[in-house]
Amino acid sequence: MEATENMRSAKELMTTSVPMAQPDETVGVALERLREHKPEEASHLYLIDEASVLTGQVPIERLIAAAPETRLGDLRGDPPIEVRLDGDAELVALLAVERHDGDVAVVDYKRGLIGAIPIGRLLRLLHEEHVDEILRRGGVGAGHPSPADAHETIRAFRARIPWLALGLFGGMLAGGVASIFEESLKREVTLAFFLPLVVYMADAIGTQTETILVRRMVYGRVSLFRQLWREASLGLLIGLTIGGAAWVGLWLLDGRGHVASVVALTILCSSIVATLIASLLPWMLDRLDIDPALASGPVATVLQDLLSVAIYLGIATAII
Repeated sequence: MEATENMRSAKELMTTSVPMAQPDETVGVALERLREHKPEEASHLYLIDEASVLTGQVPIERLIAAAPETRLGDLRGDPPIEVRLDGDAELVALLAVERHDGDVAVVDYKRGLIGAIPIGRLLRLLHEEHVDEILRRGGVGAGHPSPADAHETIRAFRARIPWLALGLFGGMLAGGVASIFEESLKREVTLAFFLPLVVYMADAIGTQTETILVRRMVYGRVSLFRQLWREASLGLLIGLTIGGAAWVGLWLLDGRGHVASVVALTILCSSIVATLIASLLPWMLDRLDIDPALASGPVATVLQDLLSVAIYLGIATAII
C-alpha cells in the first residue's frame, strides 16, 4: 500500500452526473430522463428514496430490455458497492473488479447518493498503481526519471542507491556472522558449499509470503495473529518437505549424514523464521505509513540472510 499522503480518495475520481430515479417510477420515464440529461456515468440507474438515500441500482442492460411500464423497483440488481467521499479509491477499485461491477456509488454518512465513480476511472487507477508497484519493486518511484542528461542521471542514482547500500551492508553483516563460526567451517569445509543453498531457500520462502501478504493488505483483509499462525504452520510444512528432500539428496550424493542433517535442520528452522519475518515486516511498515511493496523486500532480504547464516552455522557448531 502507498503512504497516506499518496492515497487517492473517492472524491477525486467521482462524477455527480449519474442517472437516478425512485423505485416506483417506470422504465419509460427513466429512459426519457436519460435521453434528456445524458449523464456522464450510465452503467447503472441508481434508485433513491424521497430523501435521496441510496436504496439499490438497476443495471442499464435491464433497463433497456424492460417494457416501458415496468416499475424500476422490479428490476433491482445486486446491492451497489458504496464508498464515502474520503474512502480509499484503490481499495474500492479492487472490490469493484472482484465483484465484476460496473461502477461504485459515492454516498454521504447518511447513505445519501452524491455521485458515482465510473469503471473507466477505476481501471485507470488500478493500471497506474500496478505500474507504480512494479517500479517500486525495483527501488524506484513512478516518477523515476530517464537518464537523458547528467541531472536526471544523478536523480536516478539517488533514487536507487539507498536500497543497494542496504543490501551491501546486509551482505557485509552476513560475512561478519559467518566469521564468528570460522572454526566450524575449518572443521568441515563442505559446510561452505551449501551456504548459498540455505540462504536462497530462506529468501525464496520469505518472498512468497511477502508477495501474498502485500496483495492481501491492499484488499484490507489482514489479521496479524491469523497471518502469523497460518504462515508459521505453512513454514513448518515447507521446511519439513524441502528439508527432508535436501537430507535425502545430500546423503545420497555425499554420504555424510551430519552435513545433510545440518542443511535439513537449517532449512526447517529458516523456513519458519522467514515466513514470520515476511509477515511481520510488511505489517509493521504499513503501520508506519511506509509502502511495504517498496521497503519490505530489501529489508526482509537482509534480515533473512543474516538469520539463515546464523542458524546454519549455529546448528553446524552444535552438531559437528
